[in-house]
Amino acid sequence: MSDLPVRQTQRLHRGRLSARGAAYFVTFVTKDREPWLDTQTARESVLTVWREWHLEGDGVVLAVVVMPDHVHVLFRIGAKLTIGRCVSRWKSQALKATGYLGKWQRDFWEHRIRSGDSIEDYGLYMFLNPYRAGLISSGSSWPGWWLPNAAAFKFASALDHDGGPPMEWLNFSAERFERLALGESAERA
Repeated sequence: MSDLPVRQTQRLHRGRLSARGAAYFVTFVTKDREPWLDTQTARESVLTVWREWHLEGDGVVLAVVVMPDHVHVLFRIGAKLTIGRCVSRWKSQALKATGYLGKWQRDFWEHRIRSGDSIEDYGLYMFLNPYRAGLISSGSSWPGWWLPNAAAFKFASALDHDGGPPMEWLNFSAERFERLALGESAERA
């Protein structure tokens, strides 16, 4: 018998609701956290999936960040697909686009952004993800980041001329963002 914990992914389905027009923060992960998204070609291929979905018009991408072993998406869901169908489609298309470089972990984590939550918090968390992980320095922009409408986020106007964050943002405490993982706005902290 293995000492590894048994995954309880069926719990992710409890209470899952696809509310038309609602904003969602979604995270999905590569199988066994394999970093198969760690090349510019893979990142660009995956970002193309969201650009195309966004252009189709049944939903709106607010922001996407592709990390070596996971993807965060902030979006407004449209009328045609449920959140599960959106993610299933994205995963499938991303695998095809990358030439089946790797596999995805089963299921995903999502949080519906409610009326007291700050989309700004989620966008900033996503933007800072590669910097806080030490994958890139502050004077550069992460090539796996896509923000279709920078005017939707206040923080975007504070980025430097290369698209990087101010140095003080890199010193934000982990506590600033830890509540987001629980589906709670940082402003409530």
